[in-house]
Amino acid sequence: MIGRHLLSIALVAAFAFAGCRVKYREDLDYSYDVQQTWPLEELNYGEIVQFESVFWEPDDSVSMRKKIVEDTIAGGRDVLEIGTGTGLLSILCLQNGASNVVATDINPAAVANAKYNAAVLVPDSVLDVRQVDPSTPDAYSVIGENERFDLIISNPPWEDGEVTKPADHAFYDPGFVLMDSLLDGLSKHLKPGGRCLLAYGHVPAIKRLQVEAEKRNLEFKILDERDLDSLETDFLPGMMVEIRPPLDATKVIQGKFVEPDGDIDAESLDADSPRDEPATGQ
Repeated sequence: MIGRHLLSIALVAAFAFAGCRVKYREDLDYSYDVQQTWPLEELNYGEIVQFESVFWEPDDSVSMRKKIVEDTIAGGRDVLEIGTGTGLLSILCLQNGASNVVATDINPAAVANAKYNAAVLVPDSVLDVRQVDPSTPDAYSVIGENERFDLIISNPPWEDGEVTKPADHAFYDPGFVLMDSLLDGLSKHLKPGGRCLLAYGHVPAIKRLQVEAEKRNLEFKILDERDLDSLETDFLPGMMVEIRPPLDATKVIQGKFVEPDGDIDAESLDADSPRDEPATGQ
C-alpha cells in the first residue's frame, strides 16, 4: 500500500503525466490509497486506477465493455451508470461517443475514484459523479424526478447480506433494495426505446431478477450463449442481462411523456404546443 501522503504526490504526478492542463485540481480527492492499476485494451490510452475499498473485477463486465466499445451502444446517448466503482464503464461510454453520462455510487471512495479516473482518461468530457446517501440506497435516489436516459447500465451487488463497511456495498444488496428499486423506476427513468443492461455472475441473482422483472411487466432477456442452469453459483465472466419496459409503456404526445392508460388533457397539451408547430418526441 502507498501511504496517503505519498499517494497524493503519486496521483498528482500521474495527473500531470497524462497531459492535463493543471497538476492539481481542487475538485479531486487525493487522500485514498491506491490498491492497483489496470491496463485495458478497451481504453483509448492510460490505465484505470483502483482506490482502496473500491471493488472491481475485470471479468465481471467483459461483455458490457465489448458492447460499449465495439457496438457503440452509448454513442450519441444519455447514459446512467448505477454503482460506478472505478468509473470504468462510464469512462468507456464517454470515450465512445456518449452525449452525457451520470454515474452514481454509495461508497465515497468510489465517487472519488471515478472522478479521478475521468479527469485523467476523459479530460475533455464531463462525468457527472453523484454520491448516494447510505440512508436512501435505492437506485434513483440522486436522480431527478424528470431525468431520463437512453441507456442505464450497472454491475450491481449480487447477494442479500449485511453491509458493515463501505466496500461491502459492492457485494451485498441488503433486502435487494437496489435491485427492486432499479426495476421499479426503470419505466420512469428510461426514455422511450431505451434499454437497461446489467452484468451478473451469480445464478440466484439472475433468476431473482427475472422473476421480479416479469412481476413488473418488464421484458427480460439474457444476452449470453451460456445456459444459466449449467453454470456454477458464482461464475466469470459475468452474464449480461437486458431489461426493457414494454414498447407501449410510455408514449410521447406533443413532446410530453404520457403513461399508458393515463388521462390525456388535450387542451393542456395544445396550450404548451401550438398547433402550427410539429409535435416533438424522443
